[in-house]
Amino acid sequence: MMNEQQKKKISKFLSLVLRHQPETIRLTLDQNGWANVNELREKCSENKVDFTLEELDEIVQTNSKKGLLLTKIKQ
Repeated sequence: MMNEQQKKKISKFLSLVLRHQPETIRLTLDQNGWANVNELREKCSENKVDFTLEELDEIVQTNSKKGLLLTKIKQ
């Protein structure tokens, strides 16, 4: 389990790259602004920001600003 400091650091980084500057980690968003979770984790890891899917879910669920959304799309 992550501590609050770790969650806050990752949450801020995710907000930066998902909402403002995806190009900083060479992340590609689709036409609706969605990112592939596996690509997101890979690009974050390349920038020394590592987290598991479970940790990502925890960050999304406990984020007080509700600025992040994690969804599963079936095709």
